[in-house]
Amino acid sequence: MSYPLPFNEDARLAALNELALLDTANEPVFDRITRLVTLLLNVPMATVTLVDADRQWFKSKIGLDISETPRDVAFCAYTVIQAAPLIVNDALIDERFASNPYVTMPDGVRFYAGLPLKSSQGYVLGSLCAMDSKPRLLSTSEQAAMQDLADIVVGEIQLRERLIAEQKSKEVSQRALKALHLSLEQQIEQRTRELSLVMETAYDAYLSIDEIGRVLDWNHAAEVMFGWQRKEALARTIATLMFPEGLPHASSSPIMGKAKRRDGGWLPVEIRLKSYAVNGRERRSLFIHDITERQQLERLRNQEAREDALTTLPNRRALDERLPEAMARVRRTRKPLAVLFMDLDGFKGVNDCYGHAMGDELLRDIALRLQQSVRETDFVARWAGDEFVLLLEGVDSGALVTFTNKLIRTIEQPLIVAGVTLNVSTSVGVALFMPEAVETAKELLKRADVAMYEAKHAGKGRLHLAQDVDI
Repeated sequence: MSYPLPFNEDARLAALNELALLDTANEPVFDRITRLVTLLLNVPMATVTLVDADRQWFKSKIGLDISETPRDVAFCAYTVIQAAPLIVNDALIDERFASNPYVTMPDGVRFYAGLPLKSSQGYVLGSLCAMDSKPRLLSTSEQAAMQDLADIVVGEIQLRERLIAEQKSKEVSQRALKALHLSLEQQIEQRTRELSLVMETAYDAYLSIDEIGRVLDWNHAAEVMFGWQRKEALARTIATLMFPEGLPHASSSPIMGKAKRRDGGWLPVEIRLKSYAVNGRERRSLFIHDITERQQLERLRNQEAREDALTTLPNRRALDERLPEAMARVRRTRKPLAVLFMDLDGFKGVNDCYGHAMGDELLRDIALRLQQSVRETDFVARWAGDEFVLLLEGVDSGALVTFTNKLIRTIEQPLIVAGVTLNVSTSVGVALFMPEAVETAKELLKRADVAMYEAKHAGKGRLHLAQDVDI
């Protein structure tokens, strides 16, 4: 007999071998499933089958005294190729299997139901099989029950795939694997649907609590996240462990909050809360995700949105936020604010003669000079291109001209890059904002900008004081 091969056979076999389940000892987590298949479907034979290159091997089996068969007589070879449930009500009248020696033999296989077991990449590694020596029909409820059990096996397979992937970059402790297996076995006995959810969120903390908030289950991720060992957490209330003010009500949307650790620290968390009933008694499942890294990334993105990529100075957006705050402080402290609008003279010539890389190096150096020339309380921003804006709070208006001229001389200092001497100057427009002024931030910047162009028109490399605004 021959057997069909899926188009992705090489990748499928690679995924199967990576899983390292072939030719391994029996495991309770799989044997429970085959026992449940025989009980729920009332069949004499059930297997968890893995389809290798030229054989099918039984990871778990009931009612069979062999551990493998050639692939060319395997019903599961067809389950693999169609990647969907295969139901054969009577193998003797199915042309694919009518001559199969395991069908024609005395008390051979007449009924077969196989549900594909898929890897996380979608490869069919084998099937969960139910077999009988008599023809029969599989009811809708029986197929649904068998699908639930197949989903549990798939969850276990995909859990192992995740663990193997982690082990490539770091060692995963045997204790963590044992804890996750224990959680899986307990959930099989309690509630298949809840088990599926737990496996899907294996990297989040999982808790099950009763109607008064006592902990009934506590997975390994919860141990790591909150510092309480499972045996310590069981039977204690969730209020004493992590939520002193109690839990929010169940919601279809994730709930943001804070949870307390054993060491007294607090974690920002996202909580998914589901309520259900077991034998008429309320139960709640919590899936808790630590969002510390997410918040740090958000803060970093906010910082990057306000920082000039080339010079690392604050950008125009940051200036737009800082200037109104500085103007408000002027009204409170009664001390003036100076806005210096600077434009480099001769910068275009540097770009044209030596290229943008030289121009970028010059801009970075100018930014550093500006930062080193001002006080810690002052603010330096890159406005755009070769334009910079300085905010000098509480400035002494009498010393402002002296400071600005000194700043101009600082910018005029040559920069030598790769043996090339770069020279620029700067034109500066200065606008003073006084406590009694009623202008807006946009108007204040405009005054400084206009004054800068006046300085440039007057001969460059100089400052120009903006006309005071009417009070």
